[in-house]
Amino acid sequence: MIEALFTEDEYREALKRFLEICDTPDNTAEAEELEQLMTVMEIYEQENCS
Repeated sequence: MIEALFTEDEYREALKRFLEICDTPDNTAEAEELEQLMTVMEIYEQENCS
């Protein structure tokens, strides 16, 4: 489980994983991972992208 992204490389890895599982069915472990990725990616974008 990813709790935070600190570098652009971490963000890129999270984005790659997001794209791998973006069509996952609901109520699966990957769906939970997808939600977590979206949250940490959004936080990273708010803090680091203008």
